[in-house]
Amino acid sequence: MRQTTTMVSASDIGMAAKCGHYLELKRIGVLPSKQATLARARGDEAHQTLNKVVEDKRCYVASHLYGEDHHVTDFLRHYRDHHLSRNWYGRAFIKVYYSLSPTLVTLSGRSAIIENLLSSMVSRIVISIQRKTEHE
Repeated sequence: MRQTTTMVSASDIGMAAKCGHYLELKRIGVLPSKQATLARARGDEAHQTLNKVVEDKRCYVASHLYGEDHHVTDFLRHYRDHHLSRNWYGRAFIKVYYSLSPTLVTLSGRSAIIENLLSSMVSRIVISIQRKTEHE
């Protein structure tokens, strides 16, 4: 008798860890209940929000100038996550920043003048944010 091999995705393995019958139910075509589907959607959304805040280490310019784990880089990430991302114009700024910053970092790495200008600009921004957030 010849056995066939069935591939199981990592997502299915994760689901099977939560429900011992998941793979069997999936194989026979049983669909999750509406309640289970809604609970999973809420969990997925909470997971994405947590990943965005906790693991989003992108801050290209500050990481380039100060280092990825420098307190100034962390300060700017915190401001992005807790202030800028809370309104539409802050989110628009973040999108523009992420589209321009890789080019700025590349140019900065090629020119000491651009690096100094960028460093001066970021320092002024940090001081301005610190002043603004002290009064909140």
